[in-house]
Amino acid sequence: MSVERCYTSESLPFRWKNAEASQVDQRWLGGIIRNSAPFSDWWTKARVVQLAYKAEHGADARTYAGKSSEAAIAEALHQELLVYCQLHNDFQNLGECHEKYPGFCQEVNEVFVIKTLNSWKQKQFTQAISRNFEVYGDRQNPHVYLVVSTASVSLKVERRLPPNHRFRPLFNIDELARTIQKQNVNTLTLRTHGYATPAKGFYDGFAEEADALQSTNTISAQHLYVGYHWPSEQPFFNLGLLKDLVSNVGILLKFVGSLFVISLLPSLLLALLYDLVLPLQVRWYWTFPVIVFVLWLLAFGLLRAVVYQRDRYRAVHYGAPDLAEFFWRLDRVLKQLQAPAASLKESVDLPKSIRTKVNLVGHSMGGLVVVNTLRVLSDRFGKDDRATEQEKQMGECLDLGKLILASPDIPLELIQEGRNNYVRSAIRRCEQIYLMSSDRDIVLRYLSILSNWFTEPSIEMSGLRLGNIYLRRANKPKDMLWIRNALLSRRAVEATSAYDLFESFNYLDCSRMVGVNAIGLGLNPFTALLIDLGNILPYLLGKIDVHGGYFRTYAPTFKFLQFLMQNDNPSEAEIRQELERCDPHDQILLLPQRSMGDD
Repeated sequence: MSVERCYTSESLPFRWKNAEASQVDQRWLGGIIRNSAPFSDWWTKARVVQLAYKAEHGADARTYAGKSSEAAIAEALHQELLVYCQLHNDFQNLGECHEKYPGFCQEVNEVFVIKTLNSWKQKQFTQAISRNFEVYGDRQNPHVYLVVSTASVSLKVERRLPPNHRFRPLFNIDELARTIQKQNVNTLTLRTHGYATPAKGFYDGFAEEADALQSTNTISAQHLYVGYHWPSEQPFFNLGLLKDLVSNVGILLKFVGSLFVISLLPSLLLALLYDLVLPLQVRWYWTFPVIVFVLWLLAFGLLRAVVYQRDRYRAVHYGAPDLAEFFWRLDRVLKQLQAPAASLKESVDLPKSIRTKVNLVGHSMGGLVVVNTLRVLSDRFGKDDRATEQEKQMGECLDLGKLILASPDIPLELIQEGRNNYVRSAIRRCEQIYLMSSDRDIVLRYLSILSNWFTEPSIEMSGLRLGNIYLRRANKPKDMLWIRNALLSRRAVEATSAYDLFESFNYLDCSRMVGVNAIGLGLNPFTALLIDLGNILPYLLGKIDVHGGYFRTYAPTFKFLQFLMQNDNPSEAEIRQELERCDPHDQILLLPQRSMGDD
């Protein structure tokens, strides 16, 4: 395949017009290299441009090699791969590198270099490298993959890449698609994290989960386990918060000044009211504005330090769209592999035997990510107007399987009918839906209402979250779902004629499960706060995780997750039997979906 060069008037190596252009390009290309996976598609394209320029205007000669031909650039990249493999993986020859980096070795050649340089010279380089995610393969388990959003937690903070000793970058999504086709993968289970999960913590936790699933043969060549990390950060003490403050002093001063002006009126009113009770001397009136201002400043500073709204913004605007793009691009490449004669716009009807079923597992704010991803994909591939046999399709080659939500940070309205339920049609496309929740999740109950008080359109939406619903043990578990505020509980949903969305869920009340609870008291108005207070110390000491303990490898819910991954459309009897096996102490209560239970 020959490709015409658009830069025939300028021979290699390239040279910059001036020092300013050189510095701008060097900063841009250097940023791409630092924030992308080595030998991935966009990293390689940035290196192609670097190798094409001479080292001048302060450029590092080891980076800007000034190669004289496209073939020399391609050869240099393959040699860099060999050196990289020898340094990190103890591979001794290029043949072994080809086995571990097949996508790079197949695609990086003279034609690839020419196309890359064409895009650079035609001012289309941004489009050429525009990928909102990267894909990694697990070096220890060939059936485990990692998808990472390329967005960073802050404009001033560089991304933290997965550890090289555990995860190797794929060249692009085509490499994953070829694996799916070659192995005839029938199921892909994707799991994502929630609020306050920095990259390193997720990489380590996901690797531990993958090892546990591999030891029980839950994953195989036909069933891939994929982790998805969207940009999230550690509350209070993290580099992103500090750099934001230091680099935006002017904006910070504007905020502090505005807050002081706004606090003047309530503080003066407070001073006048106080003066009616205990007369004040005029010289003490200034203390009230200062006290009110300081308290407001501390409150707003605390809300920002917990990074809840920062994470929520990134979940909605980066996490969900980037995950939707991953599935869209994967489906498109699979279509090209499965039906090469069909055009991209032409619809194909592939047999179910070669389609891949996708299970989605979302924890906490990750539940918001997967639900919004379903909304995006549902808008793209059709809503309620689909035929019955097509309603679960996520494109030409992917089908939607189970949706598993663990302590989802989603308004309770998700299981209520109405015009404001913005994901109704998307949720109904799922094969089965499982909801793991706990009334003792103090993180979700209290932090969510404080952080969402000013952002949700109603007080109920800010204060009642789907992950806090529970079942009463005193009554038959199948009677009704409940949710509590602080002391008192109310019904989570009222029966209406439009009740089918609520009835499509399988509810798992994990309030008393090991890993998420340390207090054995039953819930009532007199014990509610005692339970919350009693769980705080074990939570702070790391003995339990009231919000995220569902995925600890010893938890019954993690064992139940393996059952769901291995079984398509299990019946109520099979679900109850499995819960008895993995939860012999009856810590989990089940309310099955209506079609499973009694009419």
